[in-house]
Amino acid sequence: MNIMNEKYSNEFNDLLEESLKNNEYVGLGNPNAKILIIGKEPGMELGAKITHGSAEYWKNNDYSKSFPATGKLRNLNHTWQKYQKLYDLILDKLNKCRNKIDKYEINFVENIFTTELNKIPALKSTEAKKHKDFKNKLNARKEIFKSKFIRNFPIVIIAANDNKYIETYNGEVRELFEVDFIKEINCGKSNKMWLHYSNNEKPKIVIHTRQLTNGASNALLEKIANLVVEFINKNKINIIVK
Repeated sequence: MNIMNEKYSNEFNDLLEESLKNNEYVGLGNPNAKILIIGKEPGMELGAKITHGSAEYWKNNDYSKSFPATGKLRNLNHTWQKYQKLYDLILDKLNKCRNKIDKYEINFVENIFTTELNKIPALKSTEAKKHKDFKNKLNARKEIFKSKFIRNFPIVIIAANDNKYIETYNGEVRELFEVDFIKEINCGKSNKMWLHYSNNEKPKIVIHTRQLTNGASNALLEKIANLVVEFINKNKINIIVK
C-alpha cells in the first residue's frame, strides 16, 4: 500500500513506508515541525491496539490539527497538557501569539511532532517494563531514531530519564542523535536535564530530561523553553510551520 503524502518530506514518507511493514507506531503532530518531543510510550491500556499515529493510519488522518481537549486531556497534569504548556512558553518568549479556543485546547500539534521510545502501550511505565517483550521491542524500536526523518529535527526534547528506556547521561543519546554532551543542569529535586548540541555542520539541540507529567516543575519547563528559544534565535529557525 502506498501512503506517500505530498504534504510531508521524502524522509517522513520513507519512514512511513518502512514502518508500514509491521504497522509500527510512528507518532503524532506535524511531521514538518522543527521540534520533536520523545516520550516513553503511548498512554493506553497495556496491550491495546495502537491506531492513531501508526503507519497505516497516517494515510487518511491529519494529526497536526488542533482540537479542544475532552475527558482526561482536560487534566492540566496530563502529558499533552504539559507539552502544551511548554509550547505556550516557547511562543510567549518568541513573542508569537497563537489563538486558542480555550485554555484546554491542544494546538501544539500544529508545530511539534511527538513520538515514543517504546511502542508497547501502557498507562504506567512500571507496567510497560514488566512486559515480556519490553527490552527486545525497545531495542528494535530505537532504529527509528537513526532514520533521516528523526535526525533532521534541529530541536529534540527527550522526556524520559529512565535507564531502562535510554541512557540517562551522555552515552546513548550522543550516538542516537549525533550530538555532544555539554552539561547537566539542575532545576531542583528530580528535575535535572542533560544538554547536548550537534557535533556536525547542522545545528541541533537535544535536551534530555524527565517525563513532563506529575512532578515536573515550572522551573524545569521555563529552563527548557529558555534553552530552546535561545537556540531558535541564534540559528534563525522558524518553528511556525502551520
